[in-house]
Amino acid sequence: MFSCSSVTHDRLKTGSVVLDCTGTYVRFGENEDYLVCNSDILQEKSEGEKVSVIYDYTKTCPEQEGKITCMMYHENKGMIRIKSVK
Repeated sequence: MFSCSSVTHDRLKTGSVVLDCTGTYVRFGENEDYLVCNSDILQEKSEGEKVSVIYDYTKTCPEQEGKITCMMYHENKGMIRIKSVK
């Protein structure tokens, strides 16, 4: 059975880590931030650090459910699940 909850097409891209009180993001290009659902994979990375990641887009992010974040809005292009960091 096919599910639309995640789209599985591995992508490799280089971006920079963005950390704030709303979550962990990877920024590709000019202000194209994507919320990282499995942010624990980047826990050793610093703000602004360059990373090359293999990832999939996702429509659901159960890891973020129930987490307390600040009331700040962080514009993003969507959610991703990182498979590996190069």
